[in-house]
Amino acid sequence: MGMGMSKNSSKRVVFKAKTGGHWFVQLLRDRDVQFVFGTTGAGMPDIQDAMVVVKPPKWIQGLHEFVSVSAAMGYALASGRPGVALIDRVVGTQNAVGALYASSLNFAPVIVFASENVPGVPIPTGEPEYHYHSGMLGLATTWVKWASRVESLESMPYDFLRAFQLALSEPKGPTFLTLRQDLMAQPVERAFRVREPSREEAPRVPDDRVARRVIDAILSHEKPCVLVSHAGRDPASVGELVKFAHTFGVGVVERRVFMNYPMGDSHHLGFARGIGFDGVPEGVDMLIMVEAGVLPHQEPPVDDFVDISADPYHRQDVYEGGDYGGGVDWSTIRIVCDTAPTMAKLTKLAEDVLSTSEREQISDRSSKIASEHAQRYGKWWEESRERFERGVLDGYSIGYAMNKHWRGSIAWVNGAITPRDGLLKNIVLNEPQTYFGNPSGHLGVSVGMAYGVALADKAYVGVEEYGGYALGRITGGGRVAVCTLGDGEAMFGNIGSALWTVSHYSIPVVYVVLNNACWAVEWPPIERSSQHWAKQAGDYEFLDLDAPRIGFAKLAEAFNVHSTTATTTEDFEKVFQEALRVAQNGRPALVDVHLPKATGPTPSVVP
Repeated sequence: MGMGMSKNSSKRVVFKAKTGGHWFVQLLRDRDVQFVFGTTGAGMPDIQDAMVVVKPPKWIQGLHEFVSVSAAMGYALASGRPGVALIDRVVGTQNAVGALYASSLNFAPVIVFASENVPGVPIPTGEPEYHYHSGMLGLATTWVKWASRVESLESMPYDFLRAFQLALSEPKGPTFLTLRQDLMAQPVERAFRVREPSREEAPRVPDDRVARRVIDAILSHEKPCVLVSHAGRDPASVGELVKFAHTFGVGVVERRVFMNYPMGDSHHLGFARGIGFDGVPEGVDMLIMVEAGVLPHQEPPVDDFVDISADPYHRQDVYEGGDYGGGVDWSTIRIVCDTAPTMAKLTKLAEDVLSTSEREQISDRSSKIASEHAQRYGKWWEESRERFERGVLDGYSIGYAMNKHWRGSIAWVNGAITPRDGLLKNIVLNEPQTYFGNPSGHLGVSVGMAYGVALADKAYVGVEEYGGYALGRITGGGRVAVCTLGDGEAMFGNIGSALWTVSHYSIPVVYVVLNNACWAVEWPPIERSSQHWAKQAGDYEFLDLDAPRIGFAKLAEAFNVHSTTATTTEDFEKVFQEALRVAQNGRPALVDVHLPKATGPTPSVVP
């Protein structure tokens, strides 16, 4: 078979179902879907009715669609498998749009199914039709790769298959499919035979000519550097990026959305902040940007850079971007490709062609990078230790304390923005799929993401029939998810919904709420406003979340979640250890960390 060709085979699967909803759930089981994240609605009774007798998948009940779709995203990113969500009609779709946006920017293969009523089409069970919306697909279209409606039971398996295949194809992302309630309730009077293709696709890689241009460009510069944002979504890319960095003698700076590069490796040079290039070392004369789009007004600090991305539009790998796309059109060399095999090809080709003098040049560069790595990290960790010992409670001291008790079985979900720099520099991560961020900004998706991540290495097993229903159990052990988030992020993300879910299903999540009693991330822009009226007057009514400061520990207690409050660095280290022990024993926990208010201790002049 020729290069670039797809090898296709297929199997026929026979389904015998009572209703359209029964068949739909069997399709999920045939795809080995373990969990469906969702919220109950009157538009999906025949689907949920079928889930009583068909398991897996196991239903994971949420209390808000935004949280459930965020959980499906976390599950997809941490497991490498599709995340599946089921929401109810137009009302549920509207609630979920923010999570679809975040799933797109995270390259998350999430399949969102939504029930739908069609005006004038009766439901066989006699249920009324309501919540009509003729443009329901339009609510999702901007942030998904594909959106469609199941129009018949005959077409359902092919719509279903397309939703999964498109979500999983590069660049990965969410898809959206509506399920008509009348079809889900419709009796199925015959067995359906479904052809399911299985495909092997050749990866997208540059040809030898372009690859050699990249190699020559890197070797012609004194201090090239990698800036990487999203490549770590694929664990294979992490290992290939390490080989690439050492083969070429280049440092690596992360705009961390995933764990892109091990911090313990001598070529890791830290983190770029937010949307720009702050954090790129001085003296860099070339950037290799790996799945790292930038906003149009953010020009790189160098004239020469190579752009390597899976997304030709740079709409998905732009931190806090949107649907405009990244401004990287002035790159010296631009490659739209699959990242891991492309990095592997560049490394292999370089190893074959490097001369003795070039290898000496690379060795010298690597020694300088290792020295810079040691100096940077030594300084950061010493400063953080001093802040912890002085009792300064902030991202640096909190990260320092957390790292002392970090274990390999922990996955970190981070929604905190203001203290992010200190946390990133102190919590040492060296393994892929141990960090999941939120490139969509402070939408609140980390709240639901956390329990999706915690379920990613678990399954629903031991299913038995009990005379009319099926029952199994969620496997225990495995990963614990630690979610750091601000108080604003927690409220945006509907933390009450997540606390009920993690308590009900005993999901091992530790929520660390960095409670500074305000939307601190919004204060700098207001300080920089053109007239400064708010700052001069001391009017913080747009920001402050005090009077009362939200008591997250008491909120968690109401959901039977282990909860504590910390007001000092020593308190925090103690209660964080305790929370980890609770989660490692299979129960959720929450730590409410009271930080100083970013706008200062004085109350706003206008409440």
